[in-house]
Formats: sequence, structure tokens, C-alpha cells
Amino acid sequence: MKLKKYEDKNIKRRKVVLISLGVIVLISVSFLLYKTFASFTESAEFQVMKGKVDYFGNSDVYFAFYEGDNQLDEMPLKDNEESLVFDHGECDNGASIIWDSEAWGPMVKNLSKSKTKCSLYFTKGMNAIEYIKNLTKVSNTDLSYDGEEILGELGTVDNNLRYIGVNPNNYVSFNNEIWRIIGIMKIKNENNEKVERIKIIRQDGIEGQKNFGNYSFDYNNSTDYVTSTLKNMLNGIYYNSASGDCYKTLNQDDIPLTEICDFSGNANQPKGLDEIARMMIDKNVIWNIGGWDTSEVLTSQMYEYERGTTTYLNNNHIEWTIENDKDYHNGIGLMYPSDYGYAVGESERNSCLNTNLNKYGSENCGDKDWLKPSRGGFYWSLTPRTSHSHLLFGFYPNGVVFHDNGANYPYSVWPVVYILPNINIELDLSDNYGSVDNPFRLKL
Repeated sequence: MKLKKYEDKNIKRRKVVLISLGVIVLISVSFLLYKTFASFTESAEFQVMKGKVDYFGNSDVYFAFYEGDNQLDEMPLKDNEESLVFDHGECDNGASIIWDSEAWGPMVKNLSKSKTKCSLYFTKGMNAIEYIKNLTKVSNTDLSYDGEEILGELGTVDNNLRYIGVNPNNYVSFNNEIWRIIGIMKIKNENNEKVERIKIIRQDGIEGQKNFGNYSFDYNNSTDYVTSTLKNMLNGIYYNSASGDCYKTLNQDDIPLTEICDFSGNANQPKGLDEIARMMIDKNVIWNIGGWDTSEVLTSQMYEYERGTTTYLNNNHIEWTIENDKDYHNGIGLMYPSDYGYAVGESERNSCLNTNLNKYGSENCGDKDWLKPSRGGFYWSLTPRTSHSHLLFGFYPNGVVFHDNGANYPYSVWPVVYILPNINIELDLSDNYGSVDNPFRLKL
């Protein structure tokens, strides 16, 4: 009897333990099912991408993908058949998206909470270089090659494709501003190979429409862009949307005065480049900065001199590269006199290309050229004069190319950049695509 009572107590204890374990398991399973269902319902329109953002250990970031208003089942591949390119991204919890076009994926910034949701929007696009080239198959009114096989001795060996005429549809949205496409240029890369790059110029000087110029090329009167204060400003505080010293005016003794320039976009001040714009610039191309003695030359001749080896006393740089400028080489330069010369269009194109650049005003060539200063003012080019240490080429408001103004004088500045070859243009079938009212839209 005693043995039986002892066994009965053990059986009861085992039953209590088993029931307790069963309750614990049931609670755990129920909690797990709840969490699974809760996560699923929370992310019903989103795909979970684990391990893509390592801010919260095992936490997840949720992504949904769209083409316009239509949700996609998955993120498009880099070389997808639908020609979809990234347009923009939106996240909750204060996070934001930066698109890595090379890796073809999102980078999440300002991530402060787990289970952040991000929507990635894609649109139909095409490689920008191929898109511009294809426009010549539809209409060549605004576009023309400058090769020797087309223009003979008035052409170039590189056969660049340029926008020409009074007001071509070459407007492009860049840096949330209006810039314009100069053309598709043959230029050397860091390996000294000729490559094609789209070259763009800001529609207005960085002083905006109220004031023109006020920036010295170099306060020491040097014409070498590599060592110039203007280059440092454009590739320093302007590139970084910051503020700092610049040289804008001359006193009564023609001595440049230091001023504080603010490119943060505050008030009515011009803003510098934003992060997306900085990611689009090709910093590895080589800028030629050879010079010549006079603007009394044809555009084709100036093109060769710009790419030559002649400088003042042969002691300046003939190229601007990352190798000779490691501190301020972010890919922002100025246009060449030949860019202006080859932008002439209309029926006068051939006769103007057979006219010296210093006669572009008197021969009315500037009036057929969209790069002519449109609202007055003088502005700088990249090209030095070789017979004087302090003189540069630039552009008068009447369309004449000048060669006799000192580098310490304050003139207007139109920034110029080359964009990376993998940048796309959003497709748009509108007749006015590329106009000032409907500019081309670049996509990473």
C-alpha cells in the first residue's frame, strides 16, 4: 500500500509537469504565430530584405517596388528587359534612400528604427549617351557632329556630337536645377584612353540671375586652372554646398578682396551640388588646359590648341587630373572657347565656323549660338593665353571671344561637368522633351 501511494504521487507530479510544459509550448507557439502573422500583415506590400542593412543586428528593412503606381513583385534586375531604371525612393521613420547604380541597390541613410519601410520607384529609361545619339536618327536639327568627315578642315578629329543653334532642346534637370547638354564629347580617361562622356553646363552663372560674375579666376593672376582659386572654390565649397572664402571683387587698386561665399542654398544665395549630383559626375576624366596667344583663330584651330602642349613659358600644367591635383579634383571645370564656337547653328553654321572667334560678334555668329551670354556680363573659359602670364580667354556679351582680360578680374562663372557613362535618361514621348519646360531627367 505504501508503495502504491508513492507511485500515485509520482504520476500526479508527472501530469502536472507535462501539463505545465504543454501550456508553455502552446503559449510559445501562439506567440510565434502571432509575431509571424503580425510581421506578414505589416509587410504584406513589402519584401523583407534581411542582412542588407546591418544597423539592428537581425532586424529587417522592408522594401516595396513600383513602376509608377503599379507594384512590382520584385526589384528589377540591373539589365532588365523592360528598360526600368531607378527613379527615387521613400522611407518612413525619417530614413532616406541613396541609389548605388554600380551595385544596383539601395543604400538606406538615417536609419534609426527597426522594421523601417522603404518604397523604391522605377521608370522606363535608357543610357543617356545612347539616348542622345538616337535623337540624331529622328531629327538632326538640334544636333550635329563636328568630325572632319563632315566639316572637312573646319571639323575635329574626335567627331563630337554637339547641340547647336539658337535654342536647342538640350535642357536637363541636374542638381534640382536647369543645366544644358553641350554634347557627347571624346575625352581621355585616367588610363589615357579616349572615351565618350556627356558634357553639361549650368544654364545660369552660379551667382544666379541677379548678379553676374564677381569671381576672379585667380587672385594671384595665374592662368593655370590646376592652381587657381576659382578651381578650388568650384571643387571645394561649391561642390560640397558649403561656405568659405572666395575672391569676388577688386578694390580701387585692382587687388582682389576676400569674401565669404555661401553655397548652402540659404535665402537667395546660389546653392552648391547635392549628393545625387555629386554621384553623377565623372571625376576620372582628364581636362585639357593647353592655350594659345589670340582668339583670332578658327574654332577648329582653337580645338587643337586647347588640347595642345603650349602654355605661358611652358611652365603651367597642360592637363587637370587627379594625379596633379589630389586635394581639389571633383570634376568641375569651365567650358572651352571651342565649345562656344561649335555650338553655332542655323544656315550660317559653316560660314561661322570659317570665321575667327574674335569676329563671332560682328559677323552675328553669336546670335546663332545658344552658348552666347544671354543676359549680359562677361564669363570665363578654361583656356589661358600663352603670351602673357595673367591673361585668359572668355566671352563678351556681344558674342566675341576675348583673350586679354586679367585672371584677377571678377567675371561670371558657368560650371561644367562630365557625367558618368552609366547614367540614364528617363524615357518621355512628349514632343517637348528636353525643352526648358520639360527638361531631360537623369537617373542613376
